[in-house]
Amino acid sequence: MKTCAYCGSPVKSIDRHDYYCSFCMMKLKHKDVQENGKRKNYLPASQPSLSDLNKSTPELMCFSTVELLFLLKFARKERAEIYKQRYIFIRAMKEGAKEFTEAEQYTFSEYENATRRCFVLENLLRERIGYYPAKLTDSYLQTLAARMEESAKKDMVIQKPKPIEN
Repeated sequence: MKTCAYCGSPVKSIDRHDYYCSFCMMKLKHKDVQENGKRKNYLPASQPSLSDLNKSTPELMCFSTVELLFLLKFARKERAEIYKQRYIFIRAMKEGAKEFTEAEQYTFSEYENATRRCFVLENLLRERIGYYPAKLTDSYLQTLAARMEESAKKDMVIQKPKPIEN
């Protein structure tokens, strides 16, 4: 039986792609319709890749919250690596190696881009969950994924009442 992903009530088919939930009083797209009171699974099928960091802000807005968390972890790691490279050039220049001026300017530009990418991801996360994690560890992401899987297990089914015997 087709059911609403929000309340678990049976839905009525309007046409091939749309349904209506009378409890929620709203039209549903096919993606918001589940079977037999199941909950939607919000875990992505695969982890985003490093190349996804280069997507525009409107494209990033289409990613799920979990995917944004993975991307923020990637972006912070990339920014830290760029900073380390820049720091090497700065130290060399302080010791008199003036030939690294151009390289230092280039790494600053790359660092600025990486930092702005982190800002975008952090702010997208703030819109979704109200904050952005100060630190993103593997255990944090694994715990989050486990909680998401666990919360999808309990179906939205209400048992029929048993007859009351006198």
